[in-house]
Amino acid sequence: MKLTRGRLVEFGFVLFMAVILVTSIIEGAWFDASVAGAGIVSGLIPFILEKTFKTEFDAKMKVAYILFLFASQYLGSIVGLYSNGWWDTFLHVLSGVFLAFLGFDFLSRLEEDIRLEMPKRFVFVYIVVFAMAGAALWEMYEFTSDLVLKTTMQGNGNEDTMVDIVAGSLGGIIAALLVTEIHRKEQDKKHKE
Repeated sequence: MKLTRGRLVEFGFVLFMAVILVTSIIEGAWFDASVAGAGIVSGLIPFILEKTFKTEFDAKMKVAYILFLFASQYLGSIVGLYSNGWWDTFLHVLSGVFLAFLGFDFLSRLEEDIRLEMPKRFVFVYIVVFAMAGAALWEMYEFTSDLVLKTTMQGNGNEDTMVDIVAGSLGGIIAALLVTEIHRKEQDKKHKE
């Protein structure tokens, strides 16, 4: 196993959350312990996916994912930034940006000739829909968690759900504009060759 920058950040986060898990258990802070446990599992997801599907994610994508986990799980839940109403919305915008770049990463794995022939409008729509689908799936997770585990992830119900989906979609649209421009430059470069 090669220790890349992305892998180092992943395992650093997992170790950080493991320390929080142990100290939270010792202190009897069960909520923090459960968040730290979820952080360990979440932090290992890229590693597990890479091993399972014999692929490798871009190091920047892994670092962005871990930074998002740090912001949501540690800063949001353990430190308490979710008590600021804007923090949740801010993170949903960031998740839309992250999902848009993840969608573009999937497109970039296609054969170059196929990818570069895709119209800009298709790339834009694909990336926005990818981000919106991710936002909707997350809201389904929140709903299921509230229903089954009696959590309060949806806060104000429909209003929270819709603000989160709109924020994720907005992040996706912003990133899709940037990604579409990157795609256009790749096309221009290919056509000049």
